Amino acid sequence: MSTPETETELSECEALKQQVRREAGEVAEAVEAAETNEEKSNVFFKMIKQSCIPYLPCRLRDDPEQLYTRSYEAMFTLARASLPLAVGFAMHQYNLAALATLPVPAEPEFENRRKILVDMVERYQSILAISSFGTNIRAKGTLDNNVMVKENERGEFVCNGCKNFQSMATKADLLLFSGYLENGDMGMFYCQLGTKAITPGPSLFAGAMSLTDTKPLTFENLVLKRRQVLSLTEWLTYRISNYATSWFEALVSAAYLGGAARALEEVRKFGLSVSHNQDEPLAKLDGFNLEAGRLFAQHRSCLALGQSFGSVAAKYCKAVIEESDMEEENGLQDDLMDVAGSIKYTCTKAAVDIVAGARALIGTRGMRVGHPIHSLTEQICFGPLHPIIPARLEREIGEEFLTEEPYYGLYPWAFG
Repeated sequence: MSTPETETELSECEALKQQVRREAGEVAEAVEAAETNEEKSNVFFKMIKQSCIPYLPCRLRDDPEQLYTRSYEAMFTLARASLPLAVGFAMHQYNLAALATLPVPAEPEFENRRKILVDMVERYQSILAISSFGTNIRAKGTLDNNVMVKENERGEFVCNGCKNFQSMATKADLLLFSGYLENGDMGMFYCQLGTKAITPGPSLFAGAMSLTDTKPLTFENLVLKRRQVLSLTEWLTYRISNYATSWFEALVSAAYLGGAARALEEVRKFGLSVSHNQDEPLAKLDGFNLEAGRLFAQHRSCLALGQSFGSVAAKYCKAVIEESDMEEENGLQDDLMDVAGSIKYTCTKAAVDIVAGARALIGTRGMRVGHPIHSLTEQICFGPLHPIIPARLEREIGEEFLTEEPYYGLYPWAFG
């Protein structure tokens, strides 16, 4: 039986859902209306910062499942208008969601500092970028650039080095990044962007993905206070990073499926507006229906898979907060990362196939400059390539299951 408290909670959830849908739709519509890339980027970041979407992790930090559901739908809607802008913005959303929801009761100093950072993002309406580790994507023989951090005699932390890949390099307000300490451990830090000590390099992805604003960053004597340190121990840094990576892999699939949805919308419009004879549109042809139906079915199957992550994240956080036994906690953590990896692997691959299928149905008119299929063809292929390529995941899973143990396949902790 419901109580006044639960009814109020439900009404607040419904109100937030409607607000996210409305504001994501308004941002998408404005981006669509803008003509140049510069205008699209400017209107996107102006409106997104005025919306509730970047601050969902601040408001839903105690409800990972609802946070994921609301963020997923927002990313999906935004990507229908601009896939690269949504992918770039995903760096803020997944990063802040992970920071806001990850419980680490054994580290009260981290708990306090991450709360300050999460609260600060909402208070000052800031966008938080996350620096790539930058070691997965580099040419053979290329130096493994990273940031080195040394503590000076005043207890400050001085950062020098480079990050190879940084989305929203000139659009974000704050930067979360990892760096190597003098003892070889990896720590985690944050700072303001736009300072003289951090210099963005040239755009790495020109053309279709230029709106991700991805550039290398060079750090030259960036000085941080102790309050800007989230972690100085490698186990905590990797715990944060692994949990955040699972959020990224699950959430970024929403952006690529949003791009695929735009391609399917073009198929729908094409099928209803182009005739195969004088009387009937292509949508009346059984063959066109069949081919388009396969793409729609593949897309909706992936959406169902993609939205499964939130319940697993909530289950994991609950186990940590309740101090469940270590076997259950570790099992849930492993399953969480596996579920996220499966979502990203399946959904981004399907998005590539769906855009290719849409292009085949629409034909050469879809490759006209200015047609959504033209830009999506160049953009959608990035999905499977980050943070790790499919071949690496396939090899690791092959090694994991090609053993003497019988193969079962279920996720025993996540859905057990």
